[in-house]
Amino acid sequence: MSDFGDFSEFTVGSVMGRTWKVMWSKPFAFFGNTLLSLILSIVLVEALREAGVVLDASYNIPVRAPALSLGGYMFVEFILPFLVPAIFQGILSYAIFMLLLNGWASIGEAFKRSAGRVLSLILATIVMTLALRLLFYVPGFIIIELPIRMDVGGIIAVSLIIGFVFVVITITIIKWSVFAPACVIERTGPIASLGRSSELTKGYRGKIFGISFLMGIVIFIFSAVSQFITNKIFGVGILGNIFSAVVGAIPLTYFNILPAVIYYSLRVVKENLTPDSLADIFD
Repeated sequence: MSDFGDFSEFTVGSVMGRTWKVMWSKPFAFFGNTLLSLILSIVLVEALREAGVVLDASYNIPVRAPALSLGGYMFVEFILPFLVPAIFQGILSYAIFMLLLNGWASIGEAFKRSAGRVLSLILATIVMTLALRLLFYVPGFIIIELPIRMDVGGIIAVSLIIGFVFVVITITIIKWSVFAPACVIERTGPIASLGRSSELTKGYRGKIFGISFLMGIVIFIFSAVSQFITNKIFGVGILGNIFSAVVGAIPLTYFNILPAVIYYSLRVVKENLTPDSLADIFD
């Protein structure tokens, strides 16, 4: 048994406890990674938003090139916020994987190791984000366009569609939840990374959903508390934003570590891999 528990079992409690131990084994490195990812993502999105406003005003892009304007808006608002976290997720994946192998890779070393996987991580994230958006918007468009009467039958029909969409989106998110570790550690391409994640999570998606559900509750509580404290003490301003980012990064750090721990645990449970055999990946 390693310092992080027995990897021969995959349960909600064991994985969450294992992730907790991993987080506190190198808290500053992991917390710093998450905080930097969060700050860079916010800065990049805000900078491109402002650039978009200036371009729209200067060149009247929404009128002259509406498709370009819409595409830029979709990219900045719905895709870009996930790209920076995905890259940093790749860095964390390598570092945590080495840690679970009873070794340690510094964040700098992990950055160098994952640098060659950045393009694959970005493309996989774009594919995943677009797929989830389509799963969300297409049924919504159908509901709007179909002549559904808002009587009892219509309300039931809409509720069933919404419930079905929620289930499909949830399953899709869970089955692709370990694409970043697969991409960095197994050096798979963007589509292959998503496929490998789907393969590994099969048979354990219910437990992964339980883990994600519990973490969602924790993140919601942290967000509510930090928002309350921010409003009472700091108000609106840069200090309040910094405080919210720091407090929010605590549960997010745990959440960001989960994919690598889940990935490692699934490979041990499903493929009977040992730390020694897993170490051969990096030779």
